Amino acid sequence: MSFRNYTLLFIIAAFILITVGIAAAQETPIPTPLMPTSTPQPVELACDPAELTRQQTELAAQLNALKLGTADEAGVTLDTLFKVGEAYQELALSCGYIPADAASRTVGNDINRILNTLDTVYGDPINGQLLYNGDLGCAGCHEAEVPLGPPTEGTYTRTDEERLQDPALAEYTVQHYLVESIIDPAAYIVPDFNNVMVSNFGERLTLQELADLVAYLESQDS
Repeated sequence: MSFRNYTLLFIIAAFILITVGIAAAQETPIPTPLMPTSTPQPVELACDPAELTRQQTELAAQLNALKLGTADEAGVTLDTLFKVGEAYQELALSCGYIPADAASRTVGNDINRILNTLDTVYGDPINGQLLYNGDLGCAGCHEAEVPLGPPTEGTYTRTDEERLQDPALAEYTVQHYLVESIIDPAAYIVPDFNNVMVSNFGERLTLQELADLVAYLESQDS
């Protein structure tokens, strides 16, 4: 076979390979989601089982109605799929489920849910101090020459011996009080101070960071 024929065969083979590669790229299969393999911990339900079933049924109905016939339907379908997935996660969390990555998730604003999960992580007071004095800016108000909030020093002792003596806080622990003070500062205003603290820490702090902050504040006894 002549050199010209070999060259022609090579060009044809290369063209076939490129064509097959393009076709394969255009038909890339949807990756199969990883299914749970670990054994989850038992959960004491924090919600009504009947209500859980009702909401799950409603979410399942939305999934059953998905359509992909047109581009518009596909857009609506994928948006619904995404939001229903988030709703399923929220439903599980609201019923007391603690995911394996709880430490790295932002805590939100549900105080009871936060308290239910806080003890699953170890609070590092050193990192808590770094957060307090650093990007969160807590020290700027609590350790100023004229503090805008209760001083940092003696936080634990003051909470235990003064704040929790208020009848409105009769069922609180120190941890509960500190968590609520960070996440919902308007819930209880310390006498002689105004509510000037930012209220979006629930969207900014992970569970681990909150645990670290609480550990640091609990170390402030006198």
